[in-house]
Amino acid sequence: MASFDEVVPPGKAGSIKASIHTGNFKGSIGKSITVTHDDATQGPITINVLAKIVGSVDVLPYPALQIGRRRRGFETPAMLIVRKDPSEQGELAIDGLVASAPWMKVSVRKVSAEEPAVEGLPAALPGDVVLSVLAQRAPVGTSVETLSFQTGLTREPKVTIPVTVNVQPLITFQPNDLILNPTPGAPGGASGQVLAALRDDLDPKTVTVVSDAKAFVVRLEPPGERAFRVIVDWAGKGKKPPTETTIHIRVGSETVNLPVRVNLGRVEAAP
Repeated sequence: MASFDEVVPPGKAGSIKASIHTGNFKGSIGKSITVTHDDATQGPITINVLAKIVGSVDVLPYPALQIGRRRRGFETPAMLIVRKDPSEQGELAIDGLVASAPWMKVSVRKVSAEEPAVEGLPAALPGDVVLSVLAQRAPVGTSVETLSFQTGLTREPKVTIPVTVNVQPLITFQPNDLILNPTPGAPGGASGQVLAALRDDLDPKTVTVVSDAKAFVVRLEPPGERAFRVIVDWAGKGKKPPTETTIHIRVGSETVNLPVRVNLGRVEAAP
């Protein structure tokens, strides 16, 4: 934001005051101010404002955290290192650590002796603080959350870290629903299939499948594999057989549902 003298008499000086909000910035930044005027001898004047923002802490390896479903699921926490800037006075003392989502479990540990670098994390130095974030039962999809804490330091008393959590569904279907069409050589019957892929942290041998309606017979081929086909056969027998159902595919203690319906128009028109 800027304020300025709107009228400057000829040969006189005017003042421009500008402020830069630095709350979300660190390091070197640059902003520009364009001054327009009625002096016909020159065009607009551009004033460049440069600043170096020095915070109280550095968050390593990055001041943001992205958590994606790994082969071991979310059983292993993601970690960050919080390190006091050398120019800051006082002692780094993390307090009031709060996660914006109830399924984010966070903890803090002070480093007393140098620790070697580990995968995705630089070496820790005495005085550093290690933050651990464990996403437990995070919802499927992308969740954008935050992690905030007090530092006990003057320049940057509070720090907020954005956390993005990506959770793939248990099973990915292609397509997402199943429409059964006439079965060749089986009058009054219909069948169809979808391709399915199991998330890589799950055990394919724990997959089971069941239909809500007995008129729909479902099987997995090949069974016990990470990539498979869900094949459904329908027999239109009896009075008013159901033409829609839901297939429940269970993986351990979790379940994903696949809606299924019969294309009655094609079935009735089939020879």
